[in-house]
Amino acid sequence: MSPFASIETRWFFEGGADGYPQLRQWFETCTPFPRRAGVGPPQWRGRVDGQPDVYLLMQSCTDMGVKWREGSLQIKGRVADLGTRRFSALHEGRVQRWIKWTYTEVPTAYRLLFDADGGRGLETASVHKTRGLRLFGLESGTPEEVAPATVLERGVGFEMADIELNGKRHCSIAFEAFPDDSTTAGGFDAVVVACLSELAATLPIDASMSYPDWLRG
Repeated sequence: MSPFASIETRWFFEGGADGYPQLRQWFETCTPFPRRAGVGPPQWRGRVDGQPDVYLLMQSCTDMGVKWREGSLQIKGRVADLGTRRFSALHEGRVQRWIKWTYTEVPTAYRLLFDADGGRGLETASVHKTRGLRLFGLESGTPEEVAPATVLERGVGFEMADIELNGKRHCSIAFEAFPDDSTTAGGFDAVVVACLSELAATLPIDASMSYPDWLRG
């Protein structure tokens, strides 16, 4: 598949999503932009095969993520760290640019890297996820919420995930805009600020990090 370039900010919290009712209600009900006809509240879903995402843990490397997801190998590299961004008086996050490659036809030798019995001494982490996803199109002058399965040339994904790692539950909030260019950057700012303007709870900078940073911690 073609590389997927994005601009992202994420926050992670200890405890499952059901332990943050204010955060979950905000995610499911905030309406900063018009909705396309037929778009309803987000549906929470796990992975297609019910299996976890399996990450290779590279303790000295936080600018790359390598994982096995639903039969494909995904390699994601950080292009740039854009520093911290204060979205309002309550919310501050780290903004980064990433590019991801997805490979669906992978030799068995590579698949074994993610196998607990055949991983050749490499450390892995299995992350079970159930997530809700919302999607905002940026293809017109004003952002518009569309169904998550909509194919867009330009948009912003808005995600809340319930995560289990090593028997402990966590949750995360993320915004991911694509493609990575100057036009999308403006749309990313608009969507993140508008969504967060409806959230009374604080998203602090010390909870904002990438997946490789979170797994490393």
